[in-house]
Amino acid sequence: MVATTRSSFKNPPPLTAIGSTASRWFYVLVGVAFLQTSLTLSPIPVPEDEWVEFARMLRDPAFRLPTTTRPRHYQVTLTPYFDVVPANVNPFTFDGEVTIYTSPTVANVNEVVIHCNDLTIQSLSIGYQSGTNVVDITATGQTFACEMPYSFLRIRTTEALVLNREYIIKSTFRGNLQTNMRGFYRSWYVDNTGRRWMGTTQFQPGHARQAFPCYDEPGFKATFDITMNREASFSPTISNMPIRTTNTLANGRVSETFWTTPVTSTYLLAFIVSHYTVVSTNNNALRPFDIYARNNVGRTGDWSLEIGEKLLEAMEAYTQIPYYTMAENINMKQAAIPDFSAGAMENWGLLTYREALILYDPLNSNHFYKQRVANIVAHEIAHMWFGNLVTCAWWDNLWLNEGFARFYQYYLTASVAPELGYETRFIVEQVQMAMFSDSVDTAHALTDLNVNDPTTVSAHFSTITYARGAAILRMTQHLLGVETFVKGLRNYLRERQFNVAEPHHLFTALDAAAVEDGALNGYGGITIDTYFRTWSEKAGHPLLTVTINQRTGEMIVTQERWERNTGVSQFPSLWHIPITWTRAGAPEFEDLKPSQFISQQVTSINRGTTGLEWVIFNKQESGFYRVNYDDTNWALLTRALRSSSRTAIHQLNRAQIVDDLFQLARANVMKYNRAFNILSFLQFEDEYAPWLAAISGFNFLIRRLAHDSTNAALLQKLILELSPAVVAKLGYLEPENGSYMTDLQRMYVMEFLCNVGHEECNNFGTQAFRRWSTGTFIPANMRPWVYCAGLRHGTAEDFNFFWNRYLQEDLSSEKVVMLNVAGCTTDQASLNRFLDAIVSGNDDIRPQDYNAALTSAITSNEINTLRAFQWLRNNVDQATRTLGSVSTILNTIIGRLLNEEQINEVSNWLTANQNTLGATYSTALRAIETTRSNLVWSQQRISEFTNYFESGYVEDVIEEITEAPPTAPPTAPPTEAPAVTPAPDSANVAALSFITLIITLAVNLA
Repeated sequence: MVATTRSSFKNPPPLTAIGSTASRWFYVLVGVAFLQTSLTLSPIPVPEDEWVEFARMLRDPAFRLPTTTRPRHYQVTLTPYFDVVPANVNPFTFDGEVTIYTSPTVANVNEVVIHCNDLTIQSLSIGYQSGTNVVDITATGQTFACEMPYSFLRIRTTEALVLNREYIIKSTFRGNLQTNMRGFYRSWYVDNTGRRWMGTTQFQPGHARQAFPCYDEPGFKATFDITMNREASFSPTISNMPIRTTNTLANGRVSETFWTTPVTSTYLLAFIVSHYTVVSTNNNALRPFDIYARNNVGRTGDWSLEIGEKLLEAMEAYTQIPYYTMAENINMKQAAIPDFSAGAMENWGLLTYREALILYDPLNSNHFYKQRVANIVAHEIAHMWFGNLVTCAWWDNLWLNEGFARFYQYYLTASVAPELGYETRFIVEQVQMAMFSDSVDTAHALTDLNVNDPTTVSAHFSTITYARGAAILRMTQHLLGVETFVKGLRNYLRERQFNVAEPHHLFTALDAAAVEDGALNGYGGITIDTYFRTWSEKAGHPLLTVTINQRTGEMIVTQERWERNTGVSQFPSLWHIPITWTRAGAPEFEDLKPSQFISQQVTSINRGTTGLEWVIFNKQESGFYRVNYDDTNWALLTRALRSSSRTAIHQLNRAQIVDDLFQLARANVMKYNRAFNILSFLQFEDEYAPWLAAISGFNFLIRRLAHDSTNAALLQKLILELSPAVVAKLGYLEPENGSYMTDLQRMYVMEFLCNVGHEECNNFGTQAFRRWSTGTFIPANMRPWVYCAGLRHGTAEDFNFFWNRYLQEDLSSEKVVMLNVAGCTTDQASLNRFLDAIVSGNDDIRPQDYNAALTSAITSNEINTLRAFQWLRNNVDQATRTLGSVSTILNTIIGRLLNEEQINEVSNWLTANQNTLGATYSTALRAIETTRSNLVWSQQRISEFTNYFESGYVEDVIEEITEAPPTAPPTAPPTEAPAVTPAPDSANVAALSFITLIITLAVNLA
């Protein structure tokens, strides 16, 4: 049954779940910047406090290695011990030996400095080969230890190192198998024989030093020979390269030495000591590709193998550098790791993943995981070229690795699996989310030459680096054209292979290709170097404000740095913006080659027609900028979007309009009643991208009105009355052999609509849950919203059944789905049981899933907030022991408080427990101030909501154009461009002076 649309909102439905994190699953799945725990790639950002702790090493010169020596080759031997150990050896430790061949780069070097961390150095020497002997030049009287907090290991010499002579560093040491999913760490899993221990690695960005002494920075590339001495009962060790030799030692252990790696950085090394088996293989001796996992995962590795082979072949064709020639005997392996904080890692020849991100069950994994496995495999495979073959010289240019990998995880995968909709999903999942993160004054640039303090360095491992980098690369590809872009990248890779790179290397290669092909002819002499630097070395992005004289066709375009809370940044900036636009009289959305550059603050463009006609800038959101229009153009667009010719406007531009409107209104550049009037076209909209953008925008408003039950219910009613078309298209029941994108859209939209109280959605979901509990199969794509509806409208008995099924579940992706909805229960005892399980430490929930589980427990229903707070008061000690800190729980709770009474209750508890909470106390106080600011924002803006709730859609009155009077041309001098490159040379473009631009904005805190 399709809901009836009304134009008034005086009688809202009962407030149901509007206070929940509406479409929480959607946020988790598309990678919103502030919920990065399971979506951002290579590596998934680790907790902020860890990056802050580690950041000093990243940029502070005192934490950087001297470049006075440089390694060529390593020989590394490790002997790991698990729970059963020989005499005088502690469990979960390892013994190691390393030999490093290194040479000085300057004269008069008397000290070599390398890295080590949490290693006990048993012996250490440095010398050089003289005939058949090694001359030891290690200075006496030294104590060798890892020097903290720098992680330095210093080796003084008795004489200055001689240029052009190679020296040999030798060390024996003992280390610890870590427990925090960093370095060489231990994990466990259950296979068909029971519980098993394993050792595995995660070395990015600087954790190889916890496995062996080394030059642990990306710029110190070398080759590696790795040997692992494992217990005989374990499976053959897996590492970057295949095993070269296997020997049985006198103590019964098996010694395995691997083929020499390519020239690589330490962070790309990996090894796995386990009982793993090959669960899927291509059986191709010339192009070996294998999937490793525990032996009871069935055929769930088949999809990652199938798509992985296609992606590897596609990337080889794209780059014209064959993967299997990167090193002699190299192969391709992918491994599923049960505990893996990074999500996925591009270790050369041994890609490692969380189980949920590589193991796919066609029957029981939903469509999100099908595309997720494909695009994360694409991301890591792209890194074999962008990151491994050519590596960013330092982490402040991480976008050279991650921007390309994020770009190709969508567009490379789209080339081999177009049915999965990557080109559509890139807009809402990457471009729009990157703009959100990039739209605050504290945002960082892709390349920031002034990064020096821990906070700013930490920020470089962010959505901006990954998603914004990818979006700028997409814009650049459209500017140059695909053939020229690819030509430039091939040159870049060939010139920098097995080396490090900085942005200027990339720009030079792209510029050379552009000159050869004439790709930038007609743009006034601009170069890629000049253009790209305004995007890579500046933070933020512009808002284009377009004002059209409908009588003359003149379009005045103003650029300003956008800020999401106030509309205009306090740091003015200009960009070289490649623009595209189209108009109603000749709508054309497929040619994404920019027509011109905008480099001035104010520019005039001749539309070429007169009379009433809408224009749309940024075709298919191919540029990285927002757009606002004058009232008449918005009115014309509203009419078009509400008409039967709505689809003449490209789906991606409809999504762009939705996203821009929500952001313009948030910043008070546009009033919400005006934005809702335009967004009323959603009543007729049923496509994926516009609705995904709408869900994101409405989620923000749902939280901002959560404290006001009356208006929250009216907002709920508005959303429901905009949903008939999309519900009619999707239905509730998944058909057999349905369209992939339609089934994916149904999963997202139905969870959102159920959460905001759609009666039919909730009824269907609750009934389906009942059928599931009696043995009926529920399609995987329906489970997120069916599970939640069943728990939200169910009983403690329903939760008990659900939780028991969770405990029995073996498929990792399904366990994550169940954790994400377990908090939907409205039974308090069941919620407490869920919270207890998170902090119990009994392995029901793995540490990598703690944050997702906590988010579910606190945010799935409005009533959960204070229930979770009460639980925390009673369990703060246990929560702190398990989680290390209760900061995440407290900040999530505080962010959902609805009034001063609740704020005071939490504040009083914080004060009483200040000593126990430690540093968490200060962060919680800051969170309280943010919550108060959010409440003030709502009070200031609520009249705009109520105006629209009362009036509903109102047709704009547009004055008809009968005659175009003559206008005088502008005479003011041009404003200063962002760089020395002249503005585009076009008869239709004229730079205008910026005479007066006064924008009055209400200040709204985030």
